[in-house]
Amino acid sequence: MNYDMSHAPLHELLLQGRQYKLPKGQLVQSFGDHSSLHTIEAGYIKRYLITSDGKKSVQNLYGPGDVFPMTPVYKAVFGIDVYRGPEQYYYEAVADLTIRSLNMEQVLTALNADPLLYRDLFYASGVRLNSYIHRMEDRSLHSSLYRIAHLLNFLGLHFGTTTADGLLIQLPLTHQVIGELLDLTRETVSRDIAKLRERGIIDGTKNIIILDRGRLVKLFGGEL
Repeated sequence: MNYDMSHAPLHELLLQGRQYKLPKGQLVQSFGDHSSLHTIEAGYIKRYLITSDGKKSVQNLYGPGDVFPMTPVYKAVFGIDVYRGPEQYYYEAVADLTIRSLNMEQVLTALNADPLLYRDLFYASGVRLNSYIHRMEDRSLHSSLYRIAHLLNFLGLHFGTTTADGLLIQLPLTHQVIGELLDLTRETVSRDIAKLRERGIIDGTKNIIILDRGRLVKLFGGEL
């Protein structure tokens, strides 16, 4: 993605908001009321729901510079209820977290003063749309190995930093989180991650490094 949100007007606006610091594992409950807009200054968040059978289903991951949630913006600006389901979503820090937050009244005032902020909101919505398209693509893959490769490629593009060794996924990604994202057991994830290591496609312990993205992409039939 070529647009640099780190210097965008919306990012600068949100950095003026109230700051919250939370430790890893903390439920970000105060951000679940959908009455404010937030950006992550440092750290990572997972958004999840508890399914009817008691499983934790991770829907999205957010990292530095990400803006969320977008639903109150559509409600406040257009009167559109983007989501009308009964499920309760939760936000949890997967690393020590710093968030900036503005209430929707402040956001609307800023939008009226600077219409260019809509460009940034459009971009932020595109980032979320991209993640949902990725989840739909995942449904067409029937091998757990291919699905994990598909996920790592996506996370590398979104959270990755190019190093001398390869594409470093900055997100601290445990086998448990991968399993929650893909509805796979931790044992299955560990087995397939080991296969990717043995093939020389990935490396790393706390943070995964994609050593050969070309081979990773070929695993799930994508295009370079």
